[in-house]
Amino acid sequence: MSIDVWIDEVESIRQEKPRLIQDGRAFVPQIEDRYSLDRYLDDRAPNRQSRAPRQLSRKRNFEATMSTSIDTDQTPRPTKKRHLAVDPPASLLQFSSSASSVAASSDIDDLESHHSGRVSPEKQMVYLEEEVEHPVFYRDFGCDDEIMELDVEQLRRQVQALADGVGMLGWRPSQAEEMDALITAESSSLGAVDRARFRYSWVNDLEKRSKTGTMVPVPKIQRLVRNATSYETKRVHENIWNSKIHEVALEAALETSVHSSALEITSVKSAMISPRDLASAELPARVVDYTIVLRPDALIASRYKSLKPLPKAEAKSWNNTMSNNVRATPIAVNIETKAPNKSWTDGKPQLAIWTMSLFKRLSKLWKPGSSPPDAPQLPPTAILKIPAMPLIVAQGHDWHLMIISQGSEKSIIWQKIDIGNTRNCFDAYKLMAVLHLVLDWAQTVWRPWFHRLIEAG
Repeated sequence: MSIDVWIDEVESIRQEKPRLIQDGRAFVPQIEDRYSLDRYLDDRAPNRQSRAPRQLSRKRNFEATMSTSIDTDQTPRPTKKRHLAVDPPASLLQFSSSASSVAASSDIDDLESHHSGRVSPEKQMVYLEEEVEHPVFYRDFGCDDEIMELDVEQLRRQVQALADGVGMLGWRPSQAEEMDALITAESSSLGAVDRARFRYSWVNDLEKRSKTGTMVPVPKIQRLVRNATSYETKRVHENIWNSKIHEVALEAALETSVHSSALEITSVKSAMISPRDLASAELPARVVDYTIVLRPDALIASRYKSLKPLPKAEAKSWNNTMSNNVRATPIAVNIETKAPNKSWTDGKPQLAIWTMSLFKRLSKLWKPGSSPPDAPQLPPTAILKIPAMPLIVAQGHDWHLMIISQGSEKSIIWQKIDIGNTRNCFDAYKLMAVLHLVLDWAQTVWRPWFHRLIEAG
């Protein structure tokens, strides 16, 4: 086809746009690629050789979009989008092949950059284990190949006892009659199995439970279980699980915690790791969904005023992100949430990447060789020792806890303890008890440690 004929064809198409709309043709009047143009020309000129385009898979469409070459033996496929109404014929392409090449290369680079975060969780785990500076490994609690730190073992024992139901409830004498009716009467709103489990002799320990929190009201737990069961049946989107179940459970635990005024549950879904060099270049800047943060006390607020931004950072922050809702509130615990149809293991690399970037940020608050007032002088080569930290993953109904322990050469994430679920009231109370313990850890272990860090920094 000569260029004059091609121009005439294009002009005739533009003039006939209203007719195309009225006739209800399958393609839009603004023809944007050679494939649509050839279809239109085939319909208009019966004497042309007919082509029968086949349905393209998404993958083939993507591959075709990335290519500027045309195979005349194949059904024409769309090339890279251009700003013209239609693509020019091959006779014109030869005059701008160099420019096309540069543009195509640029678009491909953009796409590769855009998809660079879509590395499988398995590959992310490999990157974490092969990290030269400070690798991260996941290990089962029963693994004999690693030495478990004392603070890891202590935290594990406390969590496991509550996850087994030992001392997970704590009703006061004034509540005894109400609880007795709730767990014995056949007319109780609790199911028969729940009533039987609530009567276990080891579940009620007021003295133990009152140290970390009070019982969440039974109607609130029943509503949480009922909603979660409904969402499971309806297979709702992950956002619904996050906002209506996971966040509600976290807030219920915080409201009944003895530290409710000192801590906050904060969403960091929109946060990004920043500055970017806090995370390895080979890994995506993955984020978690929620964090437990310290509300600033006098010391934290005072030191924040004199805090300097990191190089390349847009603003100052205690944490590994510039997100405004957490810049001034130190992160203590990281929480990743998933829908029931997602694997909880997909959250493992997200927690590892995010938490290790937080550790790297914390290390920049400390000057090697400095020591907290209550500790002996450390050598200049010493690294910042961070306490064993709980990590939480929620997958639909089910909640799991892991513990990360930082060593001088590597970090170990110990997995996992099943800490409860929202399938029934008994297991939901297990979850509340463990969340109370985690909140207590944030206030009684992490806050004092953070104080020593910023005082010595």
